[in-house]
Amino acid sequence: MRRNKWVVGMVVSALSVGACGQETVSPEAEGPGSVMKAPLATAWAPNVAYSVGAQVTYGGRLYSCIQAHTSLTGWEPSNVPALWQDLGTSGGGDTTAPTVNASANSTNFTAAGTLNLTASATDNVGVTKVEILENNVLVATASSYSRSFSSSTQNGTYTYTVRAFDAAGNVGTKTVTVTVNIGGTGGGGKRRIAYFTAWGIYGRNYQVSNIPAAKLTHINYAFSNISPDGKCILGDSYADIDKAGGWAGEWDAGQLRGNFRALKELKKTQSHLKLLISVGGWSWSKYFSQVAATAASRQAFVKSCVDLYIKGQYPGVDPVNGVGVFDGIDIDWEYPTGGGLDGNISSPADKQNYTLLMQEFRNQLNAVTSSTGKPYLLTIASLASPDGLVNKQETKNLSNILDWINVMTYDYHGAFESTTNFQSALYAVPGDPAASTGFWSDATVSKMLELGVPANKIVLGVPYYGRGWGNVPSTNNGLFQPGVPTKGTWDDGASGLTGVFDFKDIKNNYERAGSGYTKYFHPQANEAYVYNPSTKIWIAYDDVQSMNAKADYILSKGLGGSMAWELSSDDGSLTDALYQKLK
Repeated sequence: MRRNKWVVGMVVSALSVGACGQETVSPEAEGPGSVMKAPLATAWAPNVAYSVGAQVTYGGRLYSCIQAHTSLTGWEPSNVPALWQDLGTSGGGDTTAPTVNASANSTNFTAAGTLNLTASATDNVGVTKVEILENNVLVATASSYSRSFSSSTQNGTYTYTVRAFDAAGNVGTKTVTVTVNIGGTGGGGKRRIAYFTAWGIYGRNYQVSNIPAAKLTHINYAFSNISPDGKCILGDSYADIDKAGGWAGEWDAGQLRGNFRALKELKKTQSHLKLLISVGGWSWSKYFSQVAATAASRQAFVKSCVDLYIKGQYPGVDPVNGVGVFDGIDIDWEYPTGGGLDGNISSPADKQNYTLLMQEFRNQLNAVTSSTGKPYLLTIASLASPDGLVNKQETKNLSNILDWINVMTYDYHGAFESTTNFQSALYAVPGDPAASTGFWSDATVSKMLELGVPANKIVLGVPYYGRGWGNVPSTNNGLFQPGVPTKGTWDDGASGLTGVFDFKDIKNNYERAGSGYTKYFHPQANEAYVYNPSTKIWIAYDDVQSMNAKADYILSKGLGGSMAWELSSDDGSLTDALYQKLK
């Protein structure tokens, strides 16, 4: 979780990374009760990262920043009271900050309960406003705040900061740290995330109604596309917002339909469930480098994503009907600095720009929170190469901004290579001809921990599919042998030979008695594989035994949970195995 420091000061420091030209502010002393003084006022300008307490002039009046953000045209201080406090025509000569006191009914929850936080503030002239932030997100503009902790999925450290303002722009603060550890340590309560694909509703006939929602904590919806002019756009408007679902009045003007409506309805019966829109993916990462390149392009892109998916401003849908589907945004950039689909735009600057892009997402999501009082999740699907974690992205800096990182610890190997190998091995495998790459899950996790990523922010990726080869000789039962691409479960003339097999296809047709295939399980890889010396097809995949081993690994390492790609490939048994271990 976030470090137990003076949170406002942390945000000021973080925003200075963007080098946007706004002078940052240092607290007079760290720790609870610190006092922050605003800098001298300058004229407000767009495209500037403003810190809490920064003072600007606009329209002949003086304003104090009350929510850290990067300014945009249209966000002038007079237009956004959620971001700026009007101090009048002059800040006056008052230099004394309010004195703040704060207390909680409990600072350590080991069982379900309700937090009641109360605050008071006094000032030599007068207190104009009191705010409460949870882990640097504004949750109340009042002197009290309550929230319930009901399950171990909420375990962690929560830092509450009370800010009191006076008319001259002086800010006093007080922090209270609350630890939640429901159910004790090492006992599950982990995130159980899975992707739902928009295209699954067609040939696969996998509908929202098929989702085992009670066994999941989060669903990532794949995917949002990115337009050539750098905006978030729907990936499949029919599947997303137009497909009929049989809801009363669904064809009335401005109504929401499609998968988004079905997911919104699902949340009514599964109140624990959180939904994130995943942006990009393998096919739609072409323009990430372009949208991340400048402050202006980042601001415009993020605003389009927030407007579309968080504010529910879908084409032809009234926002009052569109809002409430998604609880956050997941970015799936494959990959910064290159290595993805042919034709993707890339640049060496992607490494740093990725961090700036995610900071812009965090700033704009926080700005929405200041209006709605609801926190929004921000995650990424990260590459898993140990080398890439160092050289393609600023992994530690990203983890400071994100709620967690879904690491794609699969696709290490596949029919895009000429030698059979495990696509998602847990540990190093003796005799692996590609051992120097570090392409196995434990090597990836170890590198992330070495870089300083908190364990509970690492979510381990698990595949609900296998990768196979054809024309494989029988030596070593096909393992580490030459092979060629072979036809997978859904391959057609357009996809070519991918060698990708759904788990449920493997289970029904390759594990089946009489199929001619023999199943093996590798103790270091913790992956299964099947081989038929007659067909010469070899497939490596995760089965229930694999999921149990990886769930045990998640618990032993204190990781944040599991992320599965993707739901329509499972017959239900893989999801259930993770649920039983990690719930």
